[in-house]
Amino acid sequence: MPMIKARYPATWPTIALAVKERTNWCCQECGRQCQRPDESPEHFQRRIGRAKPRQYLLTVAHLDQDPTNCSGDNLKALCTVCHLRYDRQFRARQRALKREWFGQLNLMEAME
Repeated sequence: MPMIKARYPATWPTIALAVKERTNWCCQECGRQCQRPDESPEHFQRRIGRAKPRQYLLTVAHLDQDPTNCSGDNLKALCTVCHLRYDRQFRARQRALKREWFGQLNLMEAME
């Protein structure tokens, strides 16, 4: 699910980069090495020592699903596979929050 950039702090790119650098561009869940944005495929191959590595994207997950909570203990560097797996448990709630963000009325809350 694409992120709504307006929900994130203006400093998010810097925060996310710091988390990724701290883990040396490695997924904290499965240990998979991920390619840096400025890294050529050839350099990536040499760095991880594999002839034909799969090139995974490293992302940063908010463990509590709150994009405004950027404390260190709430952020985890995850490859896209692990990030999607982690977020699966929150998917229905995130869809509802996204609809509300764009102005759809939540009838359950409106009736309270």
